[in-house]
Amino acid sequence: MEVFKDLGIGLPPLNMALAQRILEQTHSYQVLKGYRHYPPVDLENLKFILCKFAYLMMDFPEIQELEINPLALDETGAVSLDIKILLDDKLPTKPFLPYNHLVISPYPTHYIKSIQLKNGQLALLRPIKPEDEALEIELFDYLSENTVYFRFLGYKPKLTRELVTRFTHIDYDREIAIVAEVEQADRKRLAGVVRVIADAWNEAAEYAVVVADDFQGQGLGRMLTDYILDIAKERGIKKIFASTLASNHRMIQMFKARGFKVEQEDYQTYYVEKVL
Repeated sequence: MEVFKDLGIGLPPLNMALAQRILEQTHSYQVLKGYRHYPPVDLENLKFILCKFAYLMMDFPEIQELEINPLALDETGAVSLDIKILLDDKLPTKPFLPYNHLVISPYPTHYIKSIQLKNGQLALLRPIKPEDEALEIELFDYLSENTVYFRFLGYKPKLTRELVTRFTHIDYDREIAIVAEVEQADRKRLAGVVRVIADAWNEAAEYAVVVADDFQGQGLGRMLTDYILDIAKERGIKKIFASTLASNHRMIQMFKARGFKVEQEDYQTYYVEKVL
């Protein structure tokens, strides 16, 4: 690192997917995967070490600085050859909230709950996470052109890796996306996603929802909406707003039923808002 300035940067909390992204940022990653007659290092173990390192920083805010240099790696595992830890001896006297020292909040597990759809099928509502990238991409396979048209107001986005990362790697302090996870053919998939993105003051938030075509008509969109409104209110958000197409009659009726103020912006779109 000192010679080539080969850096991969990530913020805690980490998981295996985010640790993988950090490794991929470095040029050294190509060597770590194996080169010529040299076998690859134990990459799964290395990612796990990064996750444990991140959780150490999360759980002990009195750690002001922690450096492992070097960390020796081969195909059998890893060993720390030198470690330096600098503690903040003034921290115990400072008032602070749990995880207040982090830039990004940990995964909000308290928002996980089960629901039952009209057809009796169970679904798990939970916050989205970085590991959902593949499921998020697959969700688009269950969206008709009409559903995509309504969700993105006529614009059909190009599903790039950057866009999927934007959807799944979120800052839980300012944005919450709740997915509906179901089991189908002995595997998990997403049936829908609802999302609110707050402004810098966390006072107003933009709302959006999409439900896979084969799960429409099961009450899922309404349940996702009601749940995200409860979460927004709990977080102190004062206003929810959104735009929807004038031709999306089902969505407009859903907004009206929940007390949203509905105003026509132009011949194509409506603007809706609700004070919480």
